[in-house]
Amino acid sequence: MPEKDIAFATLMERVQAGCADAAMELHESYGRHILKAVRRRLHNRLRSKYDSLDFVQDVWVSFFADVPQQRRFAEPRDLVAFLSRMAENKVAQAVRKRLVRQKYNINRERRLETPVQADVPAPGATPSEVLMGREEWDQLLQRQPLVHRRILILMREGKSPEEISEELGISQKTVLRAIRRALPEDPS
Repeated sequence: MPEKDIAFATLMERVQAGCADAAMELHESYGRHILKAVRRRLHNRLRSKYDSLDFVQDVWVSFFADVPQQRRFAEPRDLVAFLSRMAENKVAQAVRKRLVRQKYNINRERRLETPVQADVPAPGATPSEVLMGREEWDQLLQRQPLVHRRILILMREGKSPEEISEELGISQKTVLRAIRRALPEDPS
């Protein structure tokens, strides 16, 4: 057995035994392979959401949380393949979460500078609608006799026809007639 293979087998035995120094040596020797696997599989749109090193750390956490005791890595290439596959699975899981599923899907995100929807109505009237309404009101009042103007103003303030007739000292029929005349005629 070549000396390189003996050194690798010894390192793996120490890792499986729980040696912290062996774990550090394994991390330093094979971490770059995991990083390559992550960068190869990480979608461009996810690069702003995830750091490649986060996936590398995830792989190491999973590996050392349950060091494969039964699995024997005959040579470094087997270990690299195993760790690379773990990294690819971690990246695939993030891709599913952020590009396929709905809850955290980045395709649903919108920039703040871009209007969300221009066709959503405002809760109230726009300033131009308010101004046009005031102009129509003023024109309506100018076309009315003085008593009818006063009736319409009181009506706009929320008073009932009974209250208006009592306040102005006129009949309720006169109040209702003034209101009917002020309303636009129905074209149908």
